Amino acid sequence: MVQFQLKAAGFCWAAQHHAMRGAARKDIKFYATYGIIRHPKHGIILFDTGYATRFFDYTSKYPYKLYQHLTKVKINEAENVVNQLKADGIEANEVTYIIISHFHADHIAGLKDFPNSTFICNRTAYEAIKGKSGLAAMKHGFVPAFLPDDFENRLQLVNIETGTYVDKDLGKLVDLFGDGSILLCDLDGHAVGQMGAILNTAEGIVFLVADACWLEETYKEGKMPHFITRLLFNSWTNFVTNVNKIRNYHQNNPETLIIPCHCEKTMRRVFE
Repeated sequence: MVQFQLKAAGFCWAAQHHAMRGAARKDIKFYATYGIIRHPKHGIILFDTGYATRFFDYTSKYPYKLYQHLTKVKINEAENVVNQLKADGIEANEVTYIIISHFHADHIAGLKDFPNSTFICNRTAYEAIKGKSGLAAMKHGFVPAFLPDDFENRLQLVNIETGTYVDKDLGKLVDLFGDGSILLCDLDGHAVGQMGAILNTAEGIVFLVADACWLEETYKEGKMPHFITRLLFNSWTNFVTNVNKIRNYHQNNPETLIIPCHCEKTMRRVFE
């Protein structure tokens, strides 16, 4: 079993009616949440990193400046994940692993702050962005500067298709450490090779679904994003398929805490 804590490193503004079809026409905060996982053997593990203040420098020129136009990001130095951890008594060099759900800025902007961490991601996710720059990178919502120079030397790729666990709703799962504490699943759609993580904690099962759905109303009530958001998705078909998988999983495992990374309602409830 592991211990889990949810936090957020910055946010961006989003239109609620884009995130959920038929919702009010107002802006809501899309918090860039990340997870702190304490493993009894492997120490401190992060699930994503949220935003970081370097976002503004790395997206100051075109074509990456398109990111600033599309996402109105708010974050200060104290909110950088590395500074939040330090405030809690955790030094950057103590973070052993960082699980990367996918390679969008609000999930990888803090990677450079962790010089000793091993990075874990889905093979298909990395292959989709490897070596890309400029508009080819932006097509995948990827800014190459966020990756440390020695990224590949510290990279551990996961192939979900080789997973030995099988969930009737989610399909194959990879047992990351072979102890059942962290199971990784494929949630492709929003981004190529996006991964989710199922955590076995003392308080119960936690399912981190990243951007497989943005708000809890999607997997609970089937309220999908506005059709215009399809322009931001790698595969709308795969997105819908995985939303349905998560809905089925929720119905069959109602006690599981499912965390969409941008859902403020879920985040507030977890914080309480």
